[in-house]
Amino acid sequence: MLPLPTFLVLLYISASYVLPLYATSEPERSKRDNPRTIKSRMQKLIIMLISNLFLVPLLQTQLIDTNSHITFKDAFFDLGIIPGYYAALPNHWQVGQFMKDLVKCVMMIMILYCGPVLDFILYHILTPKSSVLEDFYHEFLNIWSFRNFIFAPITEEIFYTSMLLTTYLNLIPHSQLSYQQLYWQPSLFFGLAHAHHAYEQFQEGSMTTISILLTTCFQILYTTLFGGLTKFVFVRTGGNLWCCIALHALCNLMGFPGPSRLNLHFTVVDKKGGLTSKLVSIWNKCYFALLFIGLISLKDTLQNLVGTSGYRITL
Repeated sequence: MLPLPTFLVLLYISASYVLPLYATSEPERSKRDNPRTIKSRMQKLIIMLISNLFLVPLLQTQLIDTNSHITFKDAFFDLGIIPGYYAALPNHWQVGQFMKDLVKCVMMIMILYCGPVLDFILYHILTPKSSVLEDFYHEFLNIWSFRNFIFAPITEEIFYTSMLLTTYLNLIPHSQLSYQQLYWQPSLFFGLAHAHHAYEQFQEGSMTTISILLTTCFQILYTTLFGGLTKFVFVRTGGNLWCCIALHALCNLMGFPGPSRLNLHFTVVDKKGGLTSKLVSIWNKCYFALLFIGLISLKDTLQNLVGTSGYRITL
């Protein structure tokens, strides 16, 4: 059972990200993909983020056990927002180690998504009409991509990984914490925070109630599991928040794995027979095999990540 003051701080952190999304009088507030709504929400979240960067460390220093010693400066640097700065290490500035951690995390995601990555490469090699530059233009150079691949990963990881985890670690004695609590309880706050999408879907009226409930439950489960991954990475890299942000951004970019794009092209858009059809069929089987291999390799790549910073939180 969490102490009430700690629970209230965790609840505040979680709610302070969601509530500003609806703190607007604009008629478009229920349409999350409206550019005006996106800009308004990002402005409000930036203000809340700056406020919390000072308020959350202050709350941690005020509520911490009197036998513990942590200053506002310590609590602030524990958040991990300064690239290359490891608050838990004697020599705080470890830029080389920071880059190594970051590269290992990027490689971990590339291995996890090895099927979609190879499928993307083959698609652009084997379909002459496709254009990497055109795909890049449509995929990245717009406000929706900025929100999904840059703004959301940075802000969500600061709120739901850094602030939540450091609150746990600073306000709860380590002797009373287990790894299960540390990784999954804060992750549940992250998962439940996504339930507000159900309200937006109800407002749009484009889905049935059952579909909204099923979609929301799946999203809560998926984001809770992903939250456990980023919190594991944060702890095991000694508080390297930017590894978590890179993971989040890449996973948002890759999305939940779907069917092979190459297979869809040659079976729906440009149907081919003979040898091409057989080769595409073989690739489709390989693609799903790579999805499975990427998933089961995640454990090994995570273990490879352990020990990069030499820092451990003793529980």
